[in-house]
Amino acid sequence: MELAYRTDRGQVRAQNEDAVLILGDAHAGIALVADGMGGHEAGEVASGLVIEQFRRAFPTLPATPLAMETWFRDNVELANEQVLEFAKQSNLVMMGTTIAGVCWHDETIVIVHIGDSRVYALRGGTLQQLTEDHSYVNVLKQLGELTEEEMRIHPKRNIITRAIGSKEHVEPDLQVFADPEFDTILICTDGLTTHLTDEAIKHALTRPISADAKADMLIDQANRLGGSDNITVALVQFTDRKRG
Repeated sequence: MELAYRTDRGQVRAQNEDAVLILGDAHAGIALVADGMGGHEAGEVASGLVIEQFRRAFPTLPATPLAMETWFRDNVELANEQVLEFAKQSNLVMMGTTIAGVCWHDETIVIVHIGDSRVYALRGGTLQQLTEDHSYVNVLKQLGELTEEEMRIHPKRNIITRAIGSKEHVEPDLQVFADPEFDTILICTDGLTTHLTDEAIKHALTRPISADAKADMLIDQANRLGGSDNITVALVQFTDRKRG
């Protein structure tokens, strides 16, 4: 297994409000990204609070699928409480963050997702988006009113419909995969997917290079295409996994 991550301010934003966590080994681990919202400092704090909550909780990661789901829900709820409390104490009206990521234990993989950060999986040369964006433009896409390309340039593409810190209780989308035989999992913020198509992402992930080199390639491509937002990627590459 290879683990890699990169986070970059991009070409436009004054600071980086993304945060990333990647811990573990082939036996058990976690990889998360968070894209903070709320302007100067608030977004950075929100994403940081979420990542630190999961960093502290990682030693308690359980082994069974149902327990892993519960673990994710419990820690999302704790992170949500922390973001809400910080916003209250700081008199901040708009403060929140997305979260997207995976945890694994042996052959079991659990996906967590809130907002418009994404989780992709590559298997046998096929790239699949495992998460469904909680965003205004994705609602329009599901209604058939926008294409994928139109979503990238829509003036309201940054409006999300679910976020940590947006309400008293927030429910994550969770998926469990038992021995899915993925080659690579990519977790990323929308700073990447605003600029790179799925085909461009697949091209990078299928290159015969290290996970670190693939992370660099993805960040560099997004920056060359404008880098209009912070860009964060985390890669979990199963180098010794069975092939279907």
